[in-house]
Amino acid sequence: MRVLHVIPSISPLRGGPSRAVIEMVAALRLQEVDAAILTTNDHGPGLHPDLVTGRWREHQGVPVLAFRRWSPPVAALREFAVSPGLSLWLSRHLKDYDLLHIHALFSYPSTSAMAQARWAGVPYILRSIGQLSPWSLSQSSGRKRLMLRLIERRNLQGAAALHFTTGAERDEATALELAPPTLVLPLGVRGPEPAAGAAGGRDSAAPVRFLFLSRLHPKKRLENLLDALALLLQRRPDAPWELAIAGDGEPRYVAGLQERSRRLGLETRCRWLGFVEGEAKWQLLQVADWYVLPSAAENFGIAAVEALAAGTPVILSPEVAVAADVERCGAGLVSGSDPEALALALGQALERPSLSMRTSALNLAQMEFSWSTIALQLRDAYRQVLTSSAGR
Repeated sequence: MRVLHVIPSISPLRGGPSRAVIEMVAALRLQEVDAAILTTNDHGPGLHPDLVTGRWREHQGVPVLAFRRWSPPVAALREFAVSPGLSLWLSRHLKDYDLLHIHALFSYPSTSAMAQARWAGVPYILRSIGQLSPWSLSQSSGRKRLMLRLIERRNLQGAAALHFTTGAERDEATALELAPPTLVLPLGVRGPEPAAGAAGGRDSAAPVRFLFLSRLHPKKRLENLLDALALLLQRRPDAPWELAIAGDGEPRYVAGLQERSRRLGLETRCRWLGFVEGEAKWQLLQVADWYVLPSAAENFGIAAVEALAAGTPVILSPEVAVAADVERCGAGLVSGSDPEALALALGQALERPSLSMRTSALNLAQMEFSWSTIALQLRDAYRQVLTSSAGR
């Protein structure tokens, strides 16, 4: 079974969905699925320095074919990840594959791949990465409504299946009244190497360590977290805590966040670490007492699951889809994302999580978000899609 995964970017700067597809393909290949990735050399505002374009190369252990992202002076077109070379290659090689797994909407590589697959009669599964949620559809709503009317609704309706990572994400899309069957299957995490945090460890005498690790984007509501911590500082000025902020974003926006933290009197409590990945990321997760994400919308929340895999409890807003699992298993706290509610949760978190909560966090990650188990289920879903498509 040959399956081509199409995604606009595999840059780590694009967050969890781009990172997850590499691990998904690696896990599928271990289950004897001939899976590969077709993408662009997008790397946030620039172009990916490690991706050779125009020919197949192994990248992080999986086969990747990247084409150049057109970089016009108009920012909106750069975000659309226009890549004529990708579309031309796909038109010539689409029928070499049994199935396409498309990741993302409203982006040239994904949109054009679905349209070509419809015309060629090649089945495809779409993972919408949360872009069908009301919050996401409300962002740049005019452009998205136009794209839905012109092409994306037909792409959605033509899918052999729609892949959602949580039931909550699936439920959010029901208002669109889409016809294809749905597949609810989470993403996975590999977890840290056993030695990754050996040099660190949690020091009970140290300040309580809060960690925000994500893209710095308005959707993540870091502003609310800063405001909540300012309230906590007013109410408990002697309480020892610190916030590590790991991530990057649009420079003007990041500068505004840093200015906000200074204005709130948090500059001595906040550490701005920039983008962090690899072993350094796992060390941050392992030494943190709490991972905090008060996001406005997360169809999954892969960084939160990585925290769980590091044995670190999480503080999540209800809009983070895995929050329901966390609450059910006692693997952290779920709090409203408004500053007042969040300040109350952070005050509770000053007591540090219990050993049983840490154990619950680790067990949740290992039992429900293992790539080996998810890859088996995904392989079976592919087979079912191909059987159904052959019977049409």
